[in-house]
Amino acid sequence: MEYGNVTQVHFEPTQGCNASCPMCDRNVNGGEVNHHLTNASWSYTDFVNSVDPEFIEQLDFFYSCGNHGDPILCNDLIYIYEWMKRINPSLRILTTTNGGARSTQWWDDLAGLSEVNFSVDGLEDTNHLYRQGVNWKKVEENMATFCDAGGMAKWTFLVFRHNEHQVEDARKWSKVLGVKDFIVKKSGRYINTATLTEKTGHQAQNKKGEKQQYLEQPLDDKYKNKELPKFARIEKTYGSFDKYLEVCDIDCKALKKKEIYISAEGYTFPCCWLAGQPYKWWRKQKEGDVHDLIGDYDLINVKKTPLKQIIKGGFFNRVQDSWTKDRLKTCALKCNSYYDPFTAQWQ
Repeated sequence: MEYGNVTQVHFEPTQGCNASCPMCDRNVNGGEVNHHLTNASWSYTDFVNSVDPEFIEQLDFFYSCGNHGDPILCNDLIYIYEWMKRINPSLRILTTTNGGARSTQWWDDLAGLSEVNFSVDGLEDTNHLYRQGVNWKKVEENMATFCDAGGMAKWTFLVFRHNEHQVEDARKWSKVLGVKDFIVKKSGRYINTATLTEKTGHQAQNKKGEKQQYLEQPLDDKYKNKELPKFARIEKTYGSFDKYLEVCDIDCKALKKKEIYISAEGYTFPCCWLAGQPYKWWRKQKEGDVHDLIGDYDLINVKKTPLKQIIKGGFFNRVQDSWTKDRLKTCALKCNSYYDPFTAQWQ
């Protein structure tokens, strides 16, 4: 990766969120908040002091999502977007959100700055089964407000067994609200990434640790992730999925997209998957294979080290070098050339 070749940024504006989604690393299966998080959030001042205008000028695409937070919970998000648009009016900005917060005036303001991908997984009686804590009426109001203000909206519907019967009704309702594109998302999160084993579903829990919805794959094949059956074939061929990851070809998605990832705390990684490794709630903070390649975290923090220096520095080079020697398991898992449930989510 070369600094001058970067054309896309995946940005995490905040670690704050109004939801408790059970498959999100922000919390323990929808319950207790991940104790590694600091609730970090970007301010306008930090952003303009950390990111050079010349870098913004070279970008084609900037999208806010992240590993742990919902972008709309960042108090200065609008101001950050306005600043970037003044520098690069043609910059395409996309915000992914559950849509369950902020005032109608805020959504009016956002409509002129960013496209929005609303992650809404069902209708009034089902959306909260995964998007725990999200108020349906607020989501509807915000989607309608954004669309009425001329905003370009997408509705991404994550399909489970409990909501698959509502896909077409939701598609119709999206048109009533003014949404331009309705996307069916087929989750690949039926692999335990800690143990590299298959699982039949995912048990949600609430803040009290009580069991809630059991999240299962849809019954209809057209809503299933077509890559998941490959997992068993890989195990049969190689003896275990772990052994496959030791020898598979790696084709880096971030490198092909010319993209980098910047976290809410300012840490800059080649991708969101590597960035998420130091925060896994089920192990000690900053454990895992990527931690050993980072060394001094200040040297990859754009709030403390210039972005150009980070990308030219040792960490990015060490990641790429690892693909041929002592490879990062995360790179092999997410960017191997045969098993790709991430891309298949949209197919």
